[in-house]
Amino acid sequence: MKQWIRGLAAMLLAMVATVASAQPKALALGVYSFLGDGVDVTSSDDSPRDTRLERTSRETLDFRNIGFDLIALLVAREAVLAQRPGSKVMMYRSPAPMATAEQRRLAVSATRAELPAWMVKTIGDERLTHLLIITRNRGPISARTGAGDAIGRGHVDGIGLYMDTLYTIRNATTGALSTGLLAPHAQLKLQLMDAVSGDILATYDVRDALTYGAQDTQVRADPWSFMSNEDKVRVLRQIVEDGVRRAMPDLIAKL
Repeated sequence: MKQWIRGLAAMLLAMVATVASAQPKALALGVYSFLGDGVDVTSSDDSPRDTRLERTSRETLDFRNIGFDLIALLVAREAVLAQRPGSKVMMYRSPAPMATAEQRRLAVSATRAELPAWMVKTIGDERLTHLLIITRNRGPISARTGAGDAIGRGHVDGIGLYMDTLYTIRNATTGALSTGLLAPHAQLKLQLMDAVSGDILATYDVRDALTYGAQDTQVRADPWSFMSNEDKVRVLRQIVEDGVRRAMPDLIAKL
């Protein structure tokens, strides 16, 4: 009888151990967005112009509080909690605006586990197990048309608007033809890091761009006029939201 009890106890302990090992480890994730509010404008000559706040070369556009950081942070948090309920998710923004080139350097440094001091402090203070770092990137423009073709020349930075007068675009709704295109875009990098080892567990690149021509039958020579300022902001926000949301399942799978 004693042997039978010992055998049963061993079996029960093995079952408990199996169940425990099947449970995901407690997750404490810090999500860091460095996107800021800047909007980059790139012409077909591949010369980017930063339109952040008052430094616009097109017209006076106030992009303060455009909300790219908040969008990225909330989408990431929602996705993690949907898959890992009860997880601890802390959200952080950069204490100061960073240009796209600076963000690219930060992303490279992260691959060597080299992080700014304020980020290292949050890891210890909050006992984080993982980090998700969201930065702007640079890459080739590839704007999709209604026919599914990818068009564009050169490279673009981060979140912004690409203009090119090489192409003739037809509005699928109105039939209007316009010389040139306006392409809102987002070039982002998401990096998932193990906070203990410093290893990058997964990387996801967002490279999205949409194509816009003239919205009416008026002849317009300047692609900048193809969208209102309100629509530019709305579309850019949506591209960032869609890109981060699409990236999260792949990243969460590595947690």
